Amino acid sequence: MADIQTAPTVTDFPGKLTPDHLDQYRESGYLAFENVLTEGEVVEARSALTEITHRLLDKAREGNAKLQERPNAKKNYAGIQVIDPDGGWGIHFESGIDPLALPNEEAELKFRKLHGYHQAHPAFIHMALEHPNILGTMRQVIGEDVALKAEMALSKPPFIGSEKPWHQDNAYFNWLPLEKVATAWIALDDATIENGCMHVLPGGHTLGALKHHHTIDCEILPDRIDRSQAVPLPMKAGGVLFFSAMLPHQTPPNQTADRRRALQFQYRGISTKQVSKEEFGKVFAEADGTPASCALAHENG
Repeated sequence: MADIQTAPTVTDFPGKLTPDHLDQYRESGYLAFENVLTEGEVVEARSALTEITHRLLDKAREGNAKLQERPNAKKNYAGIQVIDPDGGWGIHFESGIDPLALPNEEAELKFRKLHGYHQAHPAFIHMALEHPNILGTMRQVIGEDVALKAEMALSKPPFIGSEKPWHQDNAYFNWLPLEKVATAWIALDDATIENGCMHVLPGGHTLGALKHHHTIDCEILPDRIDRSQAVPLPMKAGGVLFFSAMLPHQTPPNQTADRRRALQFQYRGISTKQVSKEEFGKVFAEADGTPASCALAHENG
């Protein structure tokens, strides 16, 4: 793995990646840049999140949206979800929060994740499917044209924003080849160590598939990685972390009075193929053949 002392940090966005950037991505598994989005684009994305969140909450109050909750679920699996019956996208709130018992403005402060939402607002359609800085970088690091695989908007509410444990994004997927999948994590607020910025394990993408199990979330078994080698990546709003879906990463809980929002767009190369979870488990597996994905993880892992 990359030496923690020489691991690349957050630098200003170059516009087009150089061969050195691509070498850095291959070695470390990620690239982190400031100023990928303009200040105006950040403001527009924040406003769009507020708009679609309030819109769906209003539909729920009118009885026109689905509310679901998993009984006896633990931590990140718990919490009320509000689902749009038309678009299929939804908002997942932190455990213990009843969003319909709160004004929209307060409820919005307490969501932990939106999923499948990009079609709900033109700003997100442009950002996920057309933005040259995001799509151009993704094409370069993946090495071919790309397609949007999935999207989330991730928030850590003040003080109650929960940890996302160490994991590899490919543990949640079923697309092959593994190296043709990558993620863009876009800061909409200044992300700090205190409010839950991204932490990565430089070079950890070269470790192969690491077995995941279910605890408060789906996470890598604790003996599979050396967490002392982790690098925090604080970045300003408008910064973007581009990283391999094989890279172990984590975000700690929010310990501050300020929320921390990020958009996450996950892309696959157009040559990738979707397979069954069983077939995927034969490839996303540890050296002894043990399936390592979240879908095939046993509860006590």
